[in-house]
Amino acid sequence: MRVLENLSKEELVRHIAQMNADMLGLQARLRQATDQSDWVAEAMKARTRVLNERVKELNCICQVIRIFRDPDLRFGQRVGKIVDLLPRAWQYPDLACARAVVDAQEFRTHQFRETPWTQREQILVKGYPRGCVEVCYLQERPAADEGPFLREERMLLRVIAECLGAICETDRLP
Repeated sequence: MRVLENLSKEELVRHIAQMNADMLGLQARLRQATDQSDWVAEAMKARTRVLNERVKELNCICQVIRIFRDPDLRFGQRVGKIVDLLPRAWQYPDLACARAVVDAQEFRTHQFRETPWTQREQILVKGYPRGCVEVCYLQERPAADEGPFLREERMLLRVIAECLGAICETDRLP
């Protein structure tokens, strides 16, 4: 305090003004750091959502492989179990439904109905179409990569269609 007592009024005013400016600068840097922290937190939340979607898709593929390898299941049981798995792997599982048609046989989730919001892949056996697999949303969803669907969901549906083709080939030879 003694140092301040030795200052003239003008020097004291300049000193207080400088302290005030320093304080405002610190507040601005603190606001900027807080904004950056909020941005980082939001980016991490978004990334976590994306990673959770990939985990659902990987779980679906793992379960499909288990179904494919289960020697105790017949053709219809395999296809039915796979169709039942599909909605849970999509971005909006509560609004998703699925169906597979193989030859003249249809397998569907209990709430399935055709809607304008549909993804479909052909089921091929030895290069020839044997049916299709599809996932529909029961309500319109926000636009994503491919309509309301994610690009990764399209890739997952292709993998599922290939697996169903392999099941057709091994379980129901033409």
